[in-house]
Amino acid sequence: MELTEIVETAKRQMSVITGLPADTVARLDPAAEGWAVAIDMLEHRAIPRTHDLIAAFEVTLDNGGRILRWKRTGRFQRGQAREEG
Repeated sequence: MELTEIVETAKRQMSVITGLPADTVARLDPAAEGWAVAIDMLEHRAIPRTHDLIAAFEVTLDNGGRILRWKRTGRFQRGQAREEG
């Protein structure tokens, strides 16, 4: 799979699983089982947009693009600075 396909597949699957729209992909790394992806999902839209509530998820996909596991790692406001790990 191309990297763009992995990203789009992860975003689409996480939208189905969580019921939330995908916002951004913060990270994509090769992993032992395939790929590790950090995805930010829009949990609550607000005005102004800097107050949107974003849920951060870590997702592991196999080489075929199937999700093996996922977990929510945090929540933050779009305008809030956060430290990358």
